[in-house]
Amino acid sequence: MRTQTTSPRIERIAYQIWWLIQDSAGECTLQDMAEFTGASMRTCTQICRYRGWAGFYRKMAQSHATNNGPLMIVALDNELSSMFGEAA
Repeated sequence: MRTQTTSPRIERIAYQIWWLIQDSAGECTLQDMAEFTGASMRTCTQICRYRGWAGFYRKMAQSHATNNGPLMIVALDNELSSMFGEAA
């Protein structure tokens, strides 16, 4: 059986992907990985599959709706306060 050797470039990209996954607690996408490493999304996908990291990161881009999270919390707090008074 032949052992597969990888190039230093692939090892560098793999390390960068691993670091990004660890640093972001898995809250990164293939697009984030590609931008971070300078490699294509296809290369990042192949490395993640080969290394068994396919389930360690987000599959879809983050929704822009989450940027409104603090505004939604304030609106909810105001609504609850109006319904129940300051005890809420």
